[in-house]
Amino acid sequence: MSFILHPLESMLQILFVLGNVSAIARNIATLALLLLLLPFNLAMVLLSWLKNLISGRGESGIPPTRNPIEKNRILITGAKMTKALQLARSFHRDGHEVYLVETHKYWLSGHRFSRAVKGFFTVATPEKDPDGYCQDILNIVQKNKIDLFIPVSSPIASYYDSLAKKTIDPYCESLHLDPEETKILDDKHAFCSKAREFGLSAPKVFRITDPRQILYFDFSNESNKYIVKSIPYDSVLRLDLTRLPFEEMEDYVKSLPISEAKPWVMHEFIRGQEYCFHATVRKGKIRLHCCSESSPFQVNYQQADNPAI
Repeated sequence: MSFILHPLESMLQILFVLGNVSAIARNIATLALLLLLLPFNLAMVLLSWLKNLISGRGESGIPPTRNPIEKNRILITGAKMTKALQLARSFHRDGHEVYLVETHKYWLSGHRFSRAVKGFFTVATPEKDPDGYCQDILNIVQKNKIDLFIPVSSPIASYYDSLAKKTIDPYCESLHLDPEETKILDDKHAFCSKAREFGLSAPKVFRITDPRQILYFDFSNESNKYIVKSIPYDSVLRLDLTRLPFEEMEDYVKSLPISEAKPWVMHEFIRGQEYCFHATVRKGKIRLHCCSESSPFQVNYQQADNPAI
């Protein structure tokens, strides 16, 4: 159904970017689009269900193809996301048992009904109850004798999944980073600073906790423009790539929710084609990688071969 959903996503993206559109108008437009596409989506679901029913194949369309040397029990978070379901299907195809985890809010995720999923569990919301989240994950790991923990994290949840990793380390392996490493990677200022420590090229970056730091900054000696971004993840403002400085920018800067509690970064705007690179590293070796040209909304990926990257 991806060919139906992608236009919907594009239209929603346009709506969310338009800052002057009120929240009520966005909600009404979203509901209208969902209702408009409901018959098409429902027809596709029914056709797919009937096809699998007649053929006798499972929901994933592909039964396990082999018996692995070692059958693992794998716990995957972020169950509501398509990439979590894709991982579940891939591991199921190789003969492993897969368990999905999601917060209580998404208890009715359709992915729980996949035949590739052995079990589905709900847990506390990590940003609201970190200790409860870690304890819930630990309980699932112990009760189901999980061998491998793979978080499919949202940007907000990645740090809390690191805390969970630390909690369950005595009981199973985790394909994730420690909390200290995750904090650096999630902090744009810390990340660029650490890259420079390693001798890597990185944009010039400044940590901003007060709009006056930007307004009083001397741009006269800078060869590049600058952009500002929130260090805590912000799904809407992250799309704003306004380049500084510009005339009469004071109102713009003062409108940003910058504070000591919610710091921002100001860093050089680097000219050129931006790429998005993903790698899975296990035991010091790159096991999988993909590279694509980047975009504000990374929905579709097209492999780009770039030897330098």
